[in-house]
Amino acid sequence: MTRTTTFRARLLRSGAEPQTVTIRSSSDAPPRTLRRAAGGGGTLNFDVYALLDADGWPATATYTYVESLSREPAAPDA
Repeated sequence: MTRTTTFRARLLRSGAEPQTVTIRSSSDAPPRTLRRAAGGGGTLNFDVYALLDADGWPATATYTYVESLSREPAAPDA
């Protein structure tokens, strides 16, 4: 049986205030990366964060911004 852990992720990004979000993980270790939905429009946008500090695990972990990714949504099946 997989154990689900809920933890607080602190997200750091240059030029922005730190943001804290609650994350659910199905692992006994913090995820190495997080993808968070960002923006909108006609594409799917994600901000990618990498694990920076897990000293507070399993209650907290800190992540730093790496990059933003975007892709077109999949076409519906006809």
